Amino acid sequence: MQKHLEQIELELVKRIYKEFLVKFNGNKSEFARAALCSETTVRRVFRNEQRMTVDLLLRFCFALGIDVNKIFEGINILNEK
Repeated sequence: MQKHLEQIELELVKRIYKEFLVKFNGNKSEFARAALCSETTVRRVFRNEQRMTVDLLLRFCFALGIDVNKIFEGINILNEK
């Protein structure tokens, strides 16, 4: 189960990163300000050096102006495939 959850988190970070590149044009400082977190946190999450909390996930979605449901679209949490 743990491996499955880690794979889900990696997919979520990938999706957030893709949206970040479009909306913030790769500017981590601007994104961090919009998400009310540090640039170091943004860098660490994008490099998979830091886990993403629910709070941080919501902050990232808010900064990107996307609904959290869109980020989870197509991800089946219950089935390990």
